[in-house]
Amino acid sequence: MTGEKEDELDLVQYVVFLKFGTHGAEPIYSYPTESALDEESVINIGAKLVSVMAGEEELISEGITIIPFSRFKLTGLTYSFTIPDESLPEKNAAYFLTLMIKEESHRGPEFLFQNIDHLTEKLRDTSKVVMKQEFKERAVKVEIIKLYKYFVEFSKKYFEIKERLISESEKSMISAAILYFHRKAGPIVYTLYPENTLTEEQSKKLCKELEIATREGFFSRSYSDISHLSYYFEIPSDWARGKKEMVLLSFIFYKLPEKDIADALHLKSMKFVEKMEAHPEIFKGFYSPFEIEGYQEAEKEKAREMNDLLKKWIKSLYLASLDVFQSTSLEIAGNSSQKVDSIIPMESKVTKRQRKSRREM
Repeated sequence: MTGEKEDELDLVQYVVFLKFGTHGAEPIYSYPTESALDEESVINIGAKLVSVMAGEEELISEGITIIPFSRFKLTGLTYSFTIPDESLPEKNAAYFLTLMIKEESHRGPEFLFQNIDHLTEKLRDTSKVVMKQEFKERAVKVEIIKLYKYFVEFSKKYFEIKERLISESEKSMISAAILYFHRKAGPIVYTLYPENTLTEEQSKKLCKELEIATREGFFSRSYSDISHLSYYFEIPSDWARGKKEMVLLSFIFYKLPEKDIADALHLKSMKFVEKMEAHPEIFKGFYSPFEIEGYQEAEKEKAREMNDLLKKWIKSLYLASLDVFQSTSLEIAGNSSQKVDSIIPMESKVTKRQRKSRREM
């Protein structure tokens, strides 16, 4: 098993439930019990929670926060709430329900921030259940155990779906390319990243797209072996016939991506075009020094400079497109893994057996 997989499996460490009462932080229950934090550790955690959640007002209200507990190498997502308690000076008792994850896990922050709304909802729902059951010891234990098991299963499902989506997306993406209309050769693939990822026949298909394009804009097409999302545009040029370069920016795939990804790539294309339009000498990058023999050496050097710049830009665009796949996959993974509710039963088998035994007594 790889280190990454181990991170996924033990990312969720504890669920800790405590109260802030007359004697400070008072542990109620934490799970799993066989590796649970000792009482002193829970009290120290509680003291930090109170300090952070109360702030300068010295009052605690309903809220959610993420707090690092570096001493224990943990990070906590804490939901705080209060209930009336006339025995206390503040007339309210404060409770803290905390999901603890491994601090050293590089996936921890991603997991929390990508799923914070859903995780908060689960913490809040559990607090409502234990309040309804009047904080009875057995009810608290059942709910905390159930919540812990849910978080473990949810985290595993989240990373499983995420890795699958990213893998599928990256396998589907072939390259990013710029094509332009050469004044003698016609449409050609000017630069491609990664290099040498298209066959000659596939390159011809893209060139045909540039040949028939007449209106600026974003479009897509699928062939038997490749698909593409492309943006046709024109930029001013002092060296081209008609004083303009006809350009096609393309993302090439084995199969077209989902609409959300296509929309994000459309936006990336528009920004790329704006960047080219804002650079008045970028057209010179389409010309090799051999094509401008009659020009001064300074112009030839500028052509080389713009050529290098365009290649750097298309590489950056390709890498940015992979980020689009990843960020979209994270969102989909979060939404899909929330369906884990159907996997985890609402009541454990032990609980059901206990209820059956009581009925028979």
